Amino acid sequence: MMKNIKYLFAVIILVGLFSCKSKIFKHKKLGKAEDISKFIEAKETLPLAQVYFEHGNFINTRNFPPVIKNTEVYENQNDYLIIDLRKADDYIQGHINGAYNVPMKDVIDFLKTKRKAASVKKVVFVCYTGQKASYTTGITRYAGFDNTYVMLFGMAGWNSEFSGPLKKNFGDISDKSLLEIAKSVNKSEGGEEHHAAVEHHEVKAIDWAKFPQLEKGKFTAITEKRAKALLSLKRPEFLVSKTELVSALKKDINAYYPIAYMNEKQYEFAHLKGAHQFTKRKDLAPDHKLLEVPKDKPALVYCKTGHTAGNATAYLKMLGYDSKSIILGSSAIMQSLWAKEGWQVRDVSSLISELPVVRGKNRTNKNPFLAKATKRKSTGAPKPMVRRKKKEVSGGCG
Repeated sequence: MMKNIKYLFAVIILVGLFSCKSKIFKHKKLGKAEDISKFIEAKETLPLAQVYFEHGNFINTRNFPPVIKNTEVYENQNDYLIIDLRKADDYIQGHINGAYNVPMKDVIDFLKTKRKAASVKKVVFVCYTGQKASYTTGITRYAGFDNTYVMLFGMAGWNSEFSGPLKKNFGDISDKSLLEIAKSVNKSEGGEEHHAAVEHHEVKAIDWAKFPQLEKGKFTAITEKRAKALLSLKRPEFLVSKTELVSALKKDINAYYPIAYMNEKQYEFAHLKGAHQFTKRKDLAPDHKLLEVPKDKPALVYCKTGHTAGNATAYLKMLGYDSKSIILGSSAIMQSLWAKEGWQVRDVSSLISELPVVRGKNRTNKNPFLAKATKRKSTGAPKPMVRRKKKEVSGGCG
């Protein structure tokens, strides 16, 4: 009897150890670059809208858009994989310590073979003001990588030496007749920061045949091929400046299908004429307003700063829609209006940090934190850099 009890205890211990190993000690890979063949398990005939909706519906989750602040990047330079998408000459002038300079069109291959996304906690894309990086982040997310992020306001927000593009584009469009502006707004329901709560709703029956149908084949091959093609596009094919916007609308007010990707109060206060209000983390879902986006006309998505819209544009393009986003969003076309309501800062300088940079072609510097970071007007010896605590402002993603 005692012998049988000993055997029973031994079996229980072995079962416990096996359970422990499978649930606790099993390593969960990040990035999915090494496991991209298992990313989508669906039949060849399904449209990507259905595949994405049934495999996480990322665009309508709390983690959308995947944006992080430069202070987080600064504190994790040794742990995050930083990819600088700017031109080589601009990279040489100054970049984040350890950042790789990779052309946008080569990002997929780089993350699969040269520096695998699965080997790091986060992959952070950096560009001039965060616009190209937002688009790239969105494309990589829908190509199967689940740990890619965009750094808020790019190098323009990292250090004032590179802030020119941000300061240049922040502001208002010259022709106010292109806007519909209300006299007042309920401020208690104003600006919404990223990573806000997700609105839950009842899932409706969806007719998937109405969505864009892409080429047939294995979805892993389709998504990778499509991602590479979309990352090879020239800037005007996915990003529109406010100057280009005004020019296009003056020629044809119906040149785009404008989507004001924001809450109703912001939309009601001021929006582009003819714009359609889409609530973030809700209305771009197949069971909401996605079918309202035309297939024969370019959608023009804009938000608070362009980061959310850039990610949304990537999503729409992956699904087969023609879509573009406005560089810096409402902050470029109606910044003064939003600033009055407290939805955006009045002084763009408050969005800029003074974080250190590395000069030259080398990715790293032996002592990058002592590198000259800004061009000072003073004729005297430059003062040592001191990392100041940045004041929280309302200029985040939107």
